[in-house]
Amino acid sequence: MEEQIKHLIFTGGFAVGSRLPSIRALAGYLRINRNTVARVISDLEREGYVKSRRGSGVYVVEPPVAAEDLKRQRVLEQVMELAIARGMPVEDLGYALLARAGVRTPERVPILFVECNEPELEQYEAELEEQLPVTVEGVLLEELETRISDEEPRWQVAVTTFYHVHEVEALMEPRGIETVALLTEATLEGLRKLAELPGGTPVGVVGNSRTCTDNLLRSMEGAGLDHLDFFQIQEDDEESWSRTEQAKVVVCASAVARRLPKLGLPESVEVIVQDRTLSKGGVEMLGRMLRRIPPITT
Repeated sequence: MEEQIKHLIFTGGFAVGSRLPSIRALAGYLRINRNTVARVISDLEREGYVKSRRGSGVYVVEPPVAAEDLKRQRVLEQVMELAIARGMPVEDLGYALLARAGVRTPERVPILFVECNEPELEQYEAELEEQLPVTVEGVLLEELETRISDEEPRWQVAVTTFYHVHEVEALMEPRGIETVALLTEATLEGLRKLAELPGGTPVGVVGNSRTCTDNLLRSMEGAGLDHLDFFQIQEDDEESWSRTEQAKVVVCASAVARRLPKLGLPESVEVIVQDRTLSKGGVEMLGRMLRRIPPITT
């Protein structure tokens, strides 16, 4: 988590001078232990990335990055942006650079990715396979227990988002497979917007998967957003959809947001798009971790 927050600071996801969500909010929203978050914030402050202000919160400060580190980060961002603009997959660029440097191309590592709905599962699979030398097997959260019971696990590591880390860890740990949780870059931005809404605002959580809306609601409750009035809306359920008339704000993914006008969402309702892409810092961290894991021998 620490490396992922650092990456958000480096790339402007958390601007210098901005306030981080509270420890309680972060822990509840990500569904992890408060002590873990407190330790991460303490480490970030000790290293000079954030500063606590008594009675006000924790704020981002100018990162204490050596000139060479900052230069390398900027070069990486520029090269990746150029590759994307020219339609070149980042993976192909990485392999080309390795070949040019005479470095052996790493073999693809089999990993498991778990998510609660099909669209995001497919999106995250594609993101990881594009950016890392991995072969991703995607499994829906509700199907995970059956999948791992039916066959011998062959994955090097199980990966998921912080929303589902506890459920995945409980199933994978007895099988000796480590679970890694990745931040999603819209997660913390969405939390900030919700925290700033006036008390009593009725907020509809819209989705096509009850599992996902259940998880998101639990995260919001855990984040201490109890000043808001949350309720679920299933877009394919007429009775549930009628509740949009009660909402001042709805939270949903962009794929759902594009359908909202056709579904008849009142124009007066504010839409907070909660698209989630895997944190680039988290992907880099996963890549470093996989390089240290010995390959499976058969």
